[in-house]
Amino acid sequence: MPELTTYQSVLLTDLALCVNHYRLFTPGIYVCVHVPVLLDAETRIVPGLVAMANYGKLKQCEALEEGFAGPPNFVLDVFEAGDLAEDERRRTLFERFGVTEYAAFEDRESPTVHWNRLDEAGKFQPVEQDVPGMIRSKALPGLWIPTDALDKRDWWVILAAIERGVTRRGHHEFQETMWHKDGRAAEARPLPFDAG
Repeated sequence: MPELTTYQSVLLTDLALCVNHYRLFTPGIYVCVHVPVLLDAETRIVPGLVAMANYGKLKQCEALEEGFAGPPNFVLDVFEAGDLAEDERRRTLFERFGVTEYAAFEDRESPTVHWNRLDEAGKFQPVEQDVPGMIRSKALPGLWIPTDALDKRDWWVILAAIERGVTRRGHHEFQETMWHKDGRAAEARPLPFDAG
């Protein structure tokens, strides 16, 4: 990860606060800042923040002493406004290795977010809103980001949205994938990740 300016570090810290708030309601995930990720033997990268399912069938990477091996479920980076070359490089890399969601934030007075979600074909699709005024993570069900609050850097509203999101069925079903060794029972319905 390129060195951050003071303002970029502030934005990353505030966003990490929000994702870590989600983690407090979600036993079984890791959330780390500036930790190396080994995507394969030749590809090492240090994102701003990674979050990963540490157990269950949605686990994509292993925690090592030196970082993570394999693609995390969720990656977040902060970049200088207008500097999208590094964002595009990382986006291509994370798509190729199967990161479920990649959120890149441009540090502006009202941060610009480039939220990417892997589709069934293994390609990133941009996400602006899942429902009016809200991005609802599918990699981390229950992580809800109100776009108006993000524009205003109103972290209290974002924290409240996360507290609401983790009460929804999508979050509970995500938790079940970590709590039960083999995931949900065979007769159970598929995961409703649309529930966010």
